[in-house]
Amino acid sequence: MVEADLVVHSAGQLVTCEPSQGEGPLGILEAAAVASLDGQIVWVGPSSRWEWRVQPLPHAVVVDAGGSCVIPGFVDASTHLVWAGSRADEHAARMRGQPYWGGGIMRTVRLTRGASELELADLGRKRLRSFLRHGVTALEAKTGFALTPEGEETLLRTTTLLAEESEQKLVTTFMGAHVVPEGMRPEEYVSELTEDMIPRFRGLATFCDAWCDPGAFDAAQCRQILRKALGLGYQLKLHASQLAPGEGPAVAVELGATSVHHLNFLRDGDARMLAMSAVVCVICPGTTVNLKLSAEGAARQLASAGCEVAIATDFNPGTSCTENMCLMVGLACLELGLTPEEALKAATLGGAKALRLQRQLGSIRLGKRCDLNLLDADSYLDIPYRLGVNLVRQTVLHGRVVTGLPAD
Repeated sequence: MVEADLVVHSAGQLVTCEPSQGEGPLGILEAAAVASLDGQIVWVGPSSRWEWRVQPLPHAVVVDAGGSCVIPGFVDASTHLVWAGSRADEHAARMRGQPYWGGGIMRTVRLTRGASELELADLGRKRLRSFLRHGVTALEAKTGFALTPEGEETLLRTTTLLAEESEQKLVTTFMGAHVVPEGMRPEEYVSELTEDMIPRFRGLATFCDAWCDPGAFDAAQCRQILRKALGLGYQLKLHASQLAPGEGPAVAVELGATSVHHLNFLRDGDARMLAMSAVVCVICPGTTVNLKLSAEGAARQLASAGCEVAIATDFNPGTSCTENMCLMVGLACLELGLTPEEALKAATLGGAKALRLQRQLGSIRLGKRCDLNLLDADSYLDIPYRLGVNLVRQTVLHGRVVTGLPAD
């Protein structure tokens, strides 16, 4: 028998996201159970057999899922976790037809620069707790709201501290190439990025990201920035084609980026090119819907072409200030044209692939980390059906049951 310190049994649906393990593209097992030891999955099978195959240790926790649906923990592959201030008034003004009111990204930059490291850490902890209440067991955290060497280093050190404190898996991304800060010429800032910040932050961030779009950086500048980062050992990401079609997808493929984010606009051949590459396409439904770009149909094109797709909140102060991954799955289906199966896999295993964590996270299989969400529903189909409702009733994080999290 297999020893375990956690058993979750009587799942009406166990959505493994491993087609070889069950029915359909999500590998669904009916009336199933999963067991883990020291945070690692050690057994998956029919609920009727777990007592014959698994030996709970004396201190083991045994959870009766009561016929509910159990899915992998959500993996949010694109967030801006640490920043200060609020732009709720700016968001409301945009809803009233004033799209450029309020100051945009640079407003958040000014507020973030004015916050202490202690304040930023407290904000990050509060947001991580909210992510956890929404079933997010792993996420990326980008910088990009300080845009000075000292400020960006503060954001990276804050994120590193949060990663050390939290059982949630937190991946750091340096995104100093967010926009050009006020008072600097583009060429001057690109030089500061490549000659100072990227070398300085080696070891503090796993990924380096840049935004290739009008108003941010052009393709040549992104190549310069990302090539420097690649040469210093960073893995690469790219924001691209969020606001207009452009060269960003081609740059991502050319440089072997792990993922390319947004992709609201596609040029002819972009979807096929991305499908033939190893680049993960990270769709951000909250931002796409907020900017009223869902009619472009890019997400459906990418999925139909066979691209590896991930879904993320793009948590940020301007265009998607939400930690709700259930909402993202629903919007991906109802507004962007993905099927429920495509969307749920993109929010779990797809997100893990976008962070290069697919060997550890994103699906329910032997040897992987035991991150689970028990839903207040008997089917994963309720996620898009009950649009915007956080259906996560209970979360298992690294083999530990998380329940009754207090509201902030």
